[in-house]
Amino acid sequence: MHALPVVIEVDSSLGLPGFSMVGLPDSSVRESRERVVSAIRSSGFVAMNHRLTVNLAPADVRKEGSAFDLALAVGMLYATEQLDVIDADSVVILGELSLDGGVQPIRGALSMALGARALGKRLIVPKANLAEALEVDGLQVVGVSCLRECVELLSMAGSGGVARVVDFSSDIATPHLPNFSSVHGMQGVRRTLEIAAAGWHHFLMVGSPGAGKTLCAQCVPGILAPMTRDEAIETTMIHSCAGHLAQGSGLLRKRPFRTPHHSASSTSLVGGGRNARPGEVSLAHNGLLFLDEFPEFSRSSLEGLRQPLEDGRITVARVAETIEWPARFMLGAAMNPCPCGYHLDPQKQCQCTAYEIQRYRTRISGPMLDRIDLQIHVPPSGVDVLRSEGGESSEKIAARVIDACERQRFRSCTSSVIKWNSRLSAQEIRRDCALNASDETFLLQAAQKMALSARGIFRVLKVARTIADLAGHERIGLGDLGEAIQYRLV
Repeated sequence: MHALPVVIEVDSSLGLPGFSMVGLPDSSVRESRERVVSAIRSSGFVAMNHRLTVNLAPADVRKEGSAFDLALAVGMLYATEQLDVIDADSVVILGELSLDGGVQPIRGALSMALGARALGKRLIVPKANLAEALEVDGLQVVGVSCLRECVELLSMAGSGGVARVVDFSSDIATPHLPNFSSVHGMQGVRRTLEIAAAGWHHFLMVGSPGAGKTLCAQCVPGILAPMTRDEAIETTMIHSCAGHLAQGSGLLRKRPFRTPHHSASSTSLVGGGRNARPGEVSLAHNGLLFLDEFPEFSRSSLEGLRQPLEDGRITVARVAETIEWPARFMLGAAMNPCPCGYHLDPQKQCQCTAYEIQRYRTRISGPMLDRIDLQIHVPPSGVDVLRSEGGESSEKIAARVIDACERQRFRSCTSSVIKWNSRLSAQEIRRDCALNASDETFLLQAAQKMALSARGIFRVLKVARTIADLAGHERIGLGDLGEAIQYRLV
């Protein structure tokens, strides 16, 4: 996610025309020679009448991708005295070239724009990446569509580029999301998901097929608090590096909602692979990762979620390198109570044996369940419920969620980042989740009866703190604590 500056050095010498490149380029960078030579020729310049040696510095870092094409072409033109660059050290050049000299979009433009600003330089990017780069405050950016346009720009004195200060709050478009007003009944599920959204708690829904688990999960993004600018930048950087941003788009305005299929591999979930791409847990950073058919995921995939659930980041270790990606997401999951799905259904008879039910449930390990704050049973909805009017809208629920978030922001004494209740440290729990003597005795008795771990007790306190915030209570009461405990009964 963090950009490393690369200096392209080009040496031109007399002799037979030739081209050699050093500096640990991968195959995609080595192939740029053919693209660059064709683009130079198509733009009306002389391509190869000298012997050229190209060095990509620092030479001990492997270079990959096509973002070097435009800078390489400029360096070749400068070395062969076909271009006089004005103040070459003050500009960063990015872009992929096509054979006709056009400049194509690249991945990771936002990260590179932040790196250019840190170096105090101007930036030249493909026009398709201009909106993304302009999201960086105070950076001078120019978008070009072809090599000829870039050459003319570099030959002009005082071509500083465009700079703007972004007002993040004034450019938020409300996306079309499923609304809780279309959900009939299911008051307990609504309440649980409201608590999850207010305190950023992980949740698990257990119920029969067709009970409405997936529909309710799809409504959750509509009640989450809006992203701050810092969160939007970090989220956009990940999606830009992964190549998931649409051309011409700027910052992501809505929180990500990722729903991988249960056949997804461990690598696709946590990240990695040959080119170390971010996985679903990182693409869901600052958003919701919903895993439907939870037990159908492979055991290795589910166990790989342990580190990001605790630390908010994922570390992918390989022989050649170790890469860390941010992964602070809300985990939502849904599952059936048994293989046939009707173990808890009052209307349909379950066909599974006790051994099959036990084996199905043990696909999810105890440590994984212990990390899920809210665990609820979703009862099937009858015909009479479907005939009733829809429930409370997402807009009304979101207003209460935002109010609870502001309480958390006030306690953390920050204006840009919310210290969610689910991420409170042990010291912060003692400060913000203090109980009186009788309530503490009640919690310890319940924990002993339910065989809760120390982590489970802390998570009950965090959920109780969120319930109190939704109710506007300064301290956690017995009712808040009792409601929080019941979400561990599944």
